[in-house]
Amino acid sequence: MKTRALVAQLLDHHDPRAVYAEVERTLEREQRERAKFRQRLAPDVKAEFILGEVVVHSPATHGHNMAVTRISTILTTYCAFSKQGTSLVQKALVATKRNDFEPNVSVWLQERAKDFTPDMKYYPAPDLVVEVLSKSTEDRDRGIKYQDYLAAGVSEYWIVDHRTERVEQYLLNTGYDGANVYQKSEHELEDQLTSRVLEGLSVPVASFFYPEPFAEALRRLG
Repeated sequence: MKTRALVAQLLDHHDPRAVYAEVERTLEREQRERAKFRQRLAPDVKAEFILGEVVVHSPATHGHNMAVTRISTILTTYCAFSKQGTSLVQKALVATKRNDFEPNVSVWLQERAKDFTPDMKYYPAPDLVVEVLSKSTEDRDRGIKYQDYLAAGVSEYWIVDHRTERVEQYLLNTGYDGANVYQKSEHELEDQLTSRVLEGLSVPVASFFYPEPFAEALRRLG
């Protein structure tokens, strides 16, 4: 919901100051719980802090894992050869204003990646994010994560569905009111996916899901 609409809804309440105060208290509690989450987060556990709650992820399916592995390998390889940025998989904790996410794959262009340090634990919003859908994460990938990536200015967001073998590509643009909006395009198995963030990167969608196109994509990248 747009900010103006939320403000109008708040002002319609009989005691908007009380509502505002309760929101402030809730956000303060969330930040205390967020600090505890970061202190307890183990390197061998995939967990996220979303809207005040700790979300621990169960083991993923083989199809999900293979898609993540192939995509991360392609992006890491391309970043290494092109020297355009840094690609990390799974355990890179991305901190937005309210939440802590562990995207399946993240890419930061060199302008920001050059400032990363060996002991860094919490990362700024990436330039490119990839989330591979699963039954347990789809609502969040399309909901709060989509909203947060948009608000944080993530330039490119891929939602990958290994079950239907399709990719949704969202490119950041400016709406008529000056706010961030995502422009969506859908890519089928037989299509090429061309990145806007990583200049020159264009790979077959099939390379995310099948070994032979994947191997060929890597050969071309090298």
